[in-house]
Amino acid sequence: MMPSPRTAAVSETTTGAWKPTWSPGQTSPGLPPLTVVHDPHDDYAFMAAALAAHTPAAGRITVHPTPVASAPASLAHDLLRSTGKHLPPAGSEDGTYWTGNTETAWRAVAAWMLALRTGHVIITRAHRISSRHFEYLFALAELTQIRLTLLCHGPLPPTLATALATLRHEEAHSLSAAHRAFTTPAPPPPADRFAWWEAGEQFPPHESEPCFLLPTRRKPDRGHIEAAARRLGRAVLPLPAAGRFPPEPDEPTALLAHRLHARIAHPVHAAALAVRVFAAQTDSLARTGRGRETRAPSWAVDLLEAARHFGQLEGRADNTSTPHLRSWDHAAVTEAAHACGLYEHQAPDPKRHFAAPTPRSGRPAAVRPDVGGTPAPGRTA
Repeated sequence: MMPSPRTAAVSETTTGAWKPTWSPGQTSPGLPPLTVVHDPHDDYAFMAAALAAHTPAAGRITVHPTPVASAPASLAHDLLRSTGKHLPPAGSEDGTYWTGNTETAWRAVAAWMLALRTGHVIITRAHRISSRHFEYLFALAELTQIRLTLLCHGPLPPTLATALATLRHEEAHSLSAAHRAFTTPAPPPPADRFAWWEAGEQFPPHESEPCFLLPTRRKPDRGHIEAAARRLGRAVLPLPAAGRFPPEPDEPTALLAHRLHARIAHPVHAAALAVRVFAAQTDSLARTGRGRETRAPSWAVDLLEAARHFGQLEGRADNTSTPHLRSWDHAAVTEAAHACGLYEHQAPDPKRHFAAPTPRSGRPAAVRPDVGGTPAPGRTA
């Protein structure tokens, strides 16, 4: 059966910063069995069944790995895309950093899966992924307790064959068995949950799409909005006054919420913008815990929870409602804001758009764990 929705904090299952490492024989007894679906003749019917099983609303995602992508972070990026997230655009400073920072990418995957209640992950073309990616996947499953299904369209790679000797697993050798493995029943999402999976946002965004002004203490009047529209060269949509968001978002707010969910891969950056939007400069910030009274609007709850999990995965026992931003995060948050069409009242030239050069962040260069500490492409110190 599909694992039940997880409500425990990550700090209860890991101490210190979580690293995507896994060793045979250390699997949690309660972990759902690994499922291996064999498709030795590369029958497209198996692939079609796996792709059709992709149902994020039900906590099940199908990941089609990028062909011949062997970089340590590449499979994590594929997982993020399958949960509806877009990485920063190529050429931007933050986009370059994501390419080399493996641990950040896998922590982001884990944080989103915990917050979005992902319970089943199907990986196609699993016979082609690297041994390091298998290690990362098994570590992710161990942490999040997901059901992991691997579709192999050829002989099992040696790393997987060896791992099966130590892992509780099931195997499917027919199309009917594959269908059963792919469509394990899942509980329906809560009735009051924001439908983040319906975002379907264009990325990169259109230059002429409507945008928003980041809230300030006072709601801008029509004159301010019209002046901003002239500066930006596109329509500016209104948002409710700070701190007055209703439980169900209106149309402009829902549009912005979908952008925050779909266009930002880093949980903390998405949550920081969400707090800026709904809390602005008010004194009462949101409380992020589920199952208790919260002032966060429904569309922001998953963003705040993902940020909390990410902080715990970095080794911070921080349950405050304000996402923790380091000095180097601010430039990335600005990039993310522009990707979502969010601008300050004194907006920059719209031609700069979201991929505009930003001041050097001072963020340390990423260190890839598979190359003995060699700095990966990223931000210079």
